[in-house]
Amino acid sequence: MFTRSLFETHDMIEQHRLLSRVADLIDEGRIRTTANHEGGAMTPDSLRAAHRLQESGAAIGKTSLTW
Repeated sequence: MFTRSLFETHDMIEQHRLLSRVADLIDEGRIRTTANHEGGAMTPDSLRAAHRLQESGAAIGKTSLTW
């Protein structure tokens, strides 16, 4: 997604257009996040728990941790 800005390609404005379009789709309710599990602050224990959940096969969507 951010290759254009990272490498300063000639078509970097296209990244802006893509992100704006995605923002519009979110605002319209046409797409939504797949994140559905908040694992809390990032600690060794919460990281292990999140990893166990993903490996269990029971996780649906994304698991996120915060700083």
